[in-house]
Amino acid sequence: MIALLSPTAGPLHAQMRRVTGVQPVGEVERGDLLLGVGLGRGHDTVFPLAGFTGDVWSVGEVTVAYGLGERALIELHGAALRILSITSRSESAISLDPSTGDGRVTDTDDFRITVAFAPMGSRDGWSAGGIVEVKLPNSDEARGIGLNTTDVLLGLLGSWGRGPWRATGRLGVAILEAPLENFEQNDLAAYALDVLFRDSDRMRLSLGVEGRANTRDVIPLGTEDLGEITAGVEFRERPWAFDLAVGHGYAGNSPAWRLVAGIAWTRSQAAR
Repeated sequence: MIALLSPTAGPLHAQMRRVTGVQPVGEVERGDLLLGVGLGRGHDTVFPLAGFTGDVWSVGEVTVAYGLGERALIELHGAALRILSITSRSESAISLDPSTGDGRVTDTDDFRITVAFAPMGSRDGWSAGGIVEVKLPNSDEARGIGLNTTDVLLGLLGSWGRGPWRATGRLGVAILEAPLENFEQNDLAAYALDVLFRDSDRMRLSLGVEGRANTRDVIPLGTEDLGEITAGVEFRERPWAFDLAVGHGYAGNSPAWRLVAGIAWTRSQAAR
């Protein structure tokens, strides 16, 4: 699902899940609400711990976003089911569940909680603030899809808008738990930029880039570089919003291509 009440696309791992949509964080008001569900497919996705490469479906991607106040929001996102069709294998670094030998793997997704706020500035011009995201372990690493780690993202957030345009960017650090090493973490530079164009009250176009980059020579397995370019379109018929986006990975273990689509019920205080 593409989260439509969005600070900016900001995953801790390559999980494109949103186009900047209904209300960028610089325009959020208290009481704004989004309830969404969607479907995604990633092609040539790499799972380094298990040594798998394949095509993965994310089924029942759930997004709940709520405006905590003016230019502040909280969001919960995750998928109920992920289905991997393995196309190639290399040596696994962990002990895998025997069921992974048939070439098809299923597991739940790790859920993420994000809080974004932009108290400085104004709605119509620039605004600035921060973002905090926590990934909560919910997957089983023995299934080969998830890492079952707890990760944290801390970053600065900035947004600028004029007329039909709105740009939102983030720069910070992703603190990732090393899956195979006790009491070990890897701190990566995390970045994202979304540009949103409102063609009309009913349609919006977006283009974004997001990723993470290592700053150390020895990289713990499961904390490699990631990077993805996304383009999307959103159609609105109040209170409903429909989204479609395509992404292309350009760094590290990112999927070669990803397609996501979703539908959401929204409530915007500004529209009242």
